[in-house]
Amino acid sequence: MFIEAILISIIIGFVRGGKLRRFKVINRKTMWTLLLGMVIQYMLIFLNRIEEIGSMSKILSYSKEMLIISYGLILIGILTNLNFKSLWTVLAGFIMNLLVIAANGWKRPILLEGIKLTNIEGLKEMIEMGKNALYTPIVESTKFPILGDIIIFSKPYPISRIISLGDLIISFGIFALIQEIMLGEDSFMGGLRF
Repeated sequence: MFIEAILISIIIGFVRGGKLRRFKVINRKTMWTLLLGMVIQYMLIFLNRIEEIGSMSKILSYSKEMLIISYGLILIGILTNLNFKSLWTVLAGFIMNLLVIAANGWKRPILLEGIKLTNIEGLKEMIEMGKNALYTPIVESTKFPILGDIIIFSKPYPISRIISLGDLIISFGIFALIQEIMLGEDSFMGGLRF
């Protein structure tokens, strides 16, 4: 979802006369922490999908610690760049995701019925058998299930997935952030003007 938000926002930014060179206004010293945190999370997702390979299990045994580190890095990146109004939206989605994951043993609660609709092979079975280091099924005892992965994007959407409300809000915030940066002060938050 984040990749789509980035690509669509850049395209719309160009159409609206925005410039990529305006990205130099970002606090480069701390924005790398946000990117590193995101890379760690994507790496965990990737490794989790190929967990059948024995050596991956050892790395994934530290998934809780890696998640905590990644969330810390992302938070530093967000907080040090809050001069961008749209990052407040990203922060809201981030807090929602952090809350639900921390409350559920550092695993993302996911709607098992939704996985069937996304056709992500083997994920449902791995979660049901407790072999997934990142996800836990939404059950009666799940805390804040409404913040778990319950929003389903299936066909005809080109990339099937199941995401959380926090992910959706973060995607909107990323879209707005790119508009804000590419167009300068009076950009997205001031209203879309084509």
